[in-house]
Amino acid sequence: MKKLTGILAMLCMTFLPSVLVAQNDPQLLVVTRVHFNPSSNFNFTEWVAHEKEFFDKVTLKNDLLMRTNVLVHYYTNDNSEVLFVSAYKSWEDIEKANAKDNELITAAWPDSVKRKAFFDKQRSFYTSKHSDEIRSIAPNTKIFPADTAMHIYYVRTTHRAFPADAKPGEYQQLMAEYNQNVIQKNSLIKGYYPSRHFWGADSREFIEAFVYSSLADMEKSAAANDALIKAHWRDEAKRKEFFNKLEKYYENWHGDEIYRNVPVLRK
Repeated sequence: MKKLTGILAMLCMTFLPSVLVAQNDPQLLVVTRVHFNPSSNFNFTEWVAHEKEFFDKVTLKNDLLMRTNVLVHYYTNDNSEVLFVSAYKSWEDIEKANAKDNELITAAWPDSVKRKAFFDKQRSFYTSKHSDEIRSIAPNTKIFPADTAMHIYYVRTTHRAFPADAKPGEYQQLMAEYNQNVIQKNSLIKGYYPSRHFWGADSREFIEAFVYSSLADMEKSAAANDALIKAHWRDEAKRKEFFNKLEKYYENWHGDEIYRNVPVLRK
């Protein structure tokens, strides 16, 4: 395991300069996908309470975890899935955070018998299947402050294209202009979290998470976006030119998933 970790660190550090956003902001996102155990007499309230205890005693106290969120199925192809999302400042912090967790766990449950009982119970909520991805956090994030309400997370996955006529910096400029004049100005979009492949199965992936107060707001958002687009690009020809340029940087495919968050497990 130590050898594998070293290889991963070396490979990721090779690409790290391309993912930096701002020195003090989180740079990397770790997404762990687990599945509820259908044979465990599962109780959602009991599960939340158990994870909340871990969250209060460990996650909240680990300053290497800059942000965390937990998303559960709402409209996806698997009603058992749970996403544990954690944001880190660096690859080094990802490695250090695990050691810090272990310190906090020992401090929170000093009695080894009680500690084992707690984590045996925690494991019983899930199957043995899980997957991990590491994503780089893209620019133009719209931060949504944590609150006590449940929100809708619409997650859209697209595939980046790399056209032969691409100009240096053009894609970043186009995305920034769209973000500043549409996403940031759309009050129905409470939060926006773009990320792209860093360590995962598909190097083309570009993932955007949009946060809404409700499904109704998610539907209304499309009309609000359209109005903002027409307000910024008033000339139809220039508007068409802009989106033709932007669209060449994406393949003609996308996927959609809708999750809801668990507010008490958000940092």
